[in-house]
Amino acid sequence: MSISNKLFADNSLDQFKKIETRLQGIQTKIASGTRIPQSSEQPLDAVTLSARKELDRKIEQFQNNLGKVNDRLSLVDNVFEESVNLSIRIKELLVQGNTDTLTHSERMAIRTEVINIQKTLISIANTVDSSGDALFGGFSTEGSPFSQQLDSSVTYNGDGGEHSLQVSESIKLPTSINGSRAFLEVNFNNKTYSSFDIINSFANSLLTNEDFTQEFSRDAKNGLLLNVKASRSPQLWSMDISGPGGISNISATINSDSSDALVDAINNASIGLTASLNSDGNILISSNPEGEFKISNLQIEGNKIAQVEPKNYIQVLLPDGLTQVTRVSDFSQGLDAQADMVSAMIDSFSLIRTTAGARLNNAQSQETILANRSTAVKTEIGKLNDADIQKLITDLQSLLVTQNAARSTYTKLSGQSLFDFLR
Repeated sequence: MSISNKLFADNSLDQFKKIETRLQGIQTKIASGTRIPQSSEQPLDAVTLSARKELDRKIEQFQNNLGKVNDRLSLVDNVFEESVNLSIRIKELLVQGNTDTLTHSERMAIRTEVINIQKTLISIANTVDSSGDALFGGFSTEGSPFSQQLDSSVTYNGDGGEHSLQVSESIKLPTSINGSRAFLEVNFNNKTYSSFDIINSFANSLLTNEDFTQEFSRDAKNGLLLNVKASRSPQLWSMDISGPGGISNISATINSDSSDALVDAINNASIGLTASLNSDGNILISSNPEGEFKISNLQIEGNKIAQVEPKNYIQVLLPDGLTQVTRVSDFSQGLDAQADMVSAMIDSFSLIRTTAGARLNNAQSQETILANRSTAVKTEIGKLNDADIQKLITDLQSLLVTQNAARSTYTKLSGQSLFDFLR
């Protein structure tokens, strides 16, 4: 079959164009370092590569979230390390303050330090992270979660939630501990106390130590008067009372208008004491036979912590009704009652720190998992995307040789005439 000069030229130029396209493709792959510069070249690998890149972006976001989880939980750990230290210092001050040889001025100096410790605790409870978000406000991360009122009480302005972040497709990790749980839920004797109230209680106990006692005893042969300062609403009062005939724990529900139930309880105790209600509302105590009258362990319903000014107590008077002997307050008002509550606060803060540490360990374990996933995904992306430069250069050189040979052949053949073939 004969081939015309025109057909030969067209075929040659078409081959040159294909070689040029292949050269440009190889050069693009070498320059970009990728084996799939266009998805049309390898559509299946391109789809797989796109999915792997999307997964890589997700893992990167999970790692960013996990970084924030680690940062916030590390702050929580630091806060409760300091909280434990502050609580231990309070316990040291309690031991120091609950000494009979201490003067009132010395106790007031201790009280000043206790108040400053409480301010420090409020300050660290309002800690914010690197983004300025409150650490212990729950879902409410703007503003300070704790604020001190004029009466020294502390109000929680946050909510009951716990902020968390997604660290994998199926796992969310908390970034902190709810502020209410952390600082307002100290469990002691089946009751819940605020750590700030416990500190306030100690400060108040120091303040009233000279004016109130929690245990009183005296010979009652000449009689004593008890002026019971009860509330207007009915309250359950209980106490240990001793007389010549022994000791008894009595209880009665009374209010400011009537102490009859307490009088009956004393008389029914059968411990050598006689109680009667005077016209002025005072209870007259006398002993038969003569002996000591003692009152201790007074428990008044509704009194959980020491108050700045106790409203409910027993005023002990001489029979003249004018001379005050002492004032017996609820047991919670005394320094002895503070020790166990402070110990419970230390235990609570230690437990919270342990919880934060466990969550931090969990986050660090997840960090390892994400790092391994990221490495595996990036390796697969590299295999799909990265070009084999050495092979491409070899292919490029081979194709350049082919191109040069084809051009030489074309030039030589196209430059000959019919007379060249007839020689």
